[in-house]
Amino acid sequence: MCNSGAPRARSSAVRAGGLLWVLSLGGAALALALTAYALHAQLAGASLWGALVAPAPGNLHQFVVHESALPRLAMTLVCGAALALAGTVAQQVLRNPLAEPMTLGIFPGAYLALAVATIWAPAWLASGRELIALAGGALAMLLVFALAWRQRLASLAVILAGMIVSLYCASLSLALAISNFRLLVGLMIWGGGALDGQGWHACIALFARLCVAGAGVFVLRRPLALFEAGDGTARGLGVSLTRTRFAALGIAVALTACVVSAVGVIGFIGLAAPTLARLAGARRFGERLVWAPVFGALLLWLTDAAVQAIAATGLFGAQLIPTGAVTSLFGAPMLIWLLRHLKSRPDLRGQEEGASVTFRRARPWRSIAWLAFATALASLASLTLGRGLNGWRIASFAQIEALAFWHVPHLAAALAAGIMLGLAGTLIQRMTGNPVASPDLIGVSAGGALGLVAAVFAFDAPGPLQLFAACLAGSIATLALLLWFGRRAMYAPERLLLIGVAIGALFQAVSGTVTASGSPRAALVLNLVVGSTYYVQPLTSAIAAGVALFGLVFAPMFARSLELLSLGDGTSRSLGMRVGYARLIVLLLASLLTATSTLLIGPLSFVGLMAPHLARALGLGRAREQLLASAAIGALLMVLADWLGRLVLFPNELAAGLMAALIGGPYLLWTLLRSPARSA
Repeated sequence: MCNSGAPRARSSAVRAGGLLWVLSLGGAALALALTAYALHAQLAGASLWGALVAPAPGNLHQFVVHESALPRLAMTLVCGAALALAGTVAQQVLRNPLAEPMTLGIFPGAYLALAVATIWAPAWLASGRELIALAGGALAMLLVFALAWRQRLASLAVILAGMIVSLYCASLSLALAISNFRLLVGLMIWGGGALDGQGWHACIALFARLCVAGAGVFVLRRPLALFEAGDGTARGLGVSLTRTRFAALGIAVALTACVVSAVGVIGFIGLAAPTLARLAGARRFGERLVWAPVFGALLLWLTDAAVQAIAATGLFGAQLIPTGAVTSLFGAPMLIWLLRHLKSRPDLRGQEEGASVTFRRARPWRSIAWLAFATALASLASLTLGRGLNGWRIASFAQIEALAFWHVPHLAAALAAGIMLGLAGTLIQRMTGNPVASPDLIGVSAGGALGLVAAVFAFDAPGPLQLFAACLAGSIATLALLLWFGRRAMYAPERLLLIGVAIGALFQAVSGTVTASGSPRAALVLNLVVGSTYYVQPLTSAIAAGVALFGLVFAPMFARSLELLSLGDGTSRSLGMRVGYARLIVLLLASLLTATSTLLIGPLSFVGLMAPHLARALGLGRAREQLLASAAIGALLMVLADWLGRLVLFPNELAAGLMAALIGGPYLLWTLLRSPARSA
């Protein structure tokens, strides 16, 4: 029997090796065919061999192919291999199959650093672009590790911290882009992952850095391979875990920074390539070090070849299609598909326990009344206190009445959005029994925003009804996807958060593609994304107020159902609840509230996560109390965000949704930092 096992193992290894070769050769053949089609269109009948070897004097087509198309192909292969190597090392060190430059916050941090340097230190970009990107990516990743350190870098802790850091960096970048649009328009187009226009010099420089990083990984290959046996075993065999981990992650950050400084953001190659290599049979770390860069180069080559082939057909006219955004369009569905192969490990139980209510208010309704009173005071301050050409001023009653046609719809929209997000966040958290679930983090808002983008391009002049219907459809589809995937794992945090990562990345890819394409509809998409109440019409604010009032009336009616749903399916059914029916009703109500709020303030504000947490921190833990308190807290936060947004950059205005995200990001970081440490 022992002898028969060895031939089976050898045959399995042979089949795995054959599959690796079949996939690589098949992908290369398809990419080569698409590249040949694009080159044929560019040559316009000129000799390909002449373009490859020595362009004929005066032949512009051959010169363009030799000096632009071929360096682009070489840069594509080098970038794909570099990102795949970075993802392989990060996954091995963290023992997390979903770790890569995008999920670890390296890409958004590097991009934010370049945006800051473009505005305030443009001279540094001439000679220190890579160092700036390296510093930004390293700081972002160190912040992720600092947030997840008390949880011993558990899988979910790293993912959650990476998601929050990424979203916050993206919010800061968006705020800078709005306030300095002319300075950053080139960076936004380039940041979509443009592989063209680099030349041979940039390609050779990046290839040299890839070789140096590869040599460093080769030196660390043996201690890195021991990480698969666990930290205890690796430490027992004499491996310095801290030094090895930081050395390997330093290489991953350096590779990512070099790619970002050269071509911009290219997402999900670092996730897809190691995963494909593992699924194709490269089980050992040494094998993945070889095959993952091969698959990364092929994946990016195939994607870029498809982009060039589509561009050659003239389907999108003269509009630019950034390759980096297209990789995210492919990578997000792949991430969702990979969830079916991921074992659920809810690593943050300690944090969930820490998020529970440690005391209860003796008089909860008095606390809710005080919150409502604070919201009324903030609303009054928003109407009366502001800045003018002569400095700070307090408006008189006559001035308030004269400007009521403009201020009141804005204030009503902010109040309604805060109420709806507070209610929706509580509904989703209670429905799943997961305190980190919210419309912002699990992708419901991003799904609604995808519906908005679809409506902008589907209708010539989309009205409020078309936008609302499309946003509602996107939110419902996202929540349905969450329920479908989460049901198998009892709605464990990993499943919900990872779907949020995928949908959020998909939305960022779509919006990035629209922004970089130069389409005239990009301005409308940007206004919808940032969530400014400046353009809210009285009719829209009235409809939003009606939906918020509807939620305030009907959401407390599900208080008992929500308390039972948070206990799990088994307990709920044993107490006589029709779990599927109750979850469907809660799902539809949360989708309605989320879609309407997204239409007002965009897909990202963090209010849906902050409000329920603050309500629990105040001792309001029963479902009905938490719903009403979250609505009041959400309204207070949004009114403050809308008010501060008009004051911070006066005479310019910072969108309320974006201002709420900038306020909420530090709160989320503080919440993670103070979460209870996870026991060994």
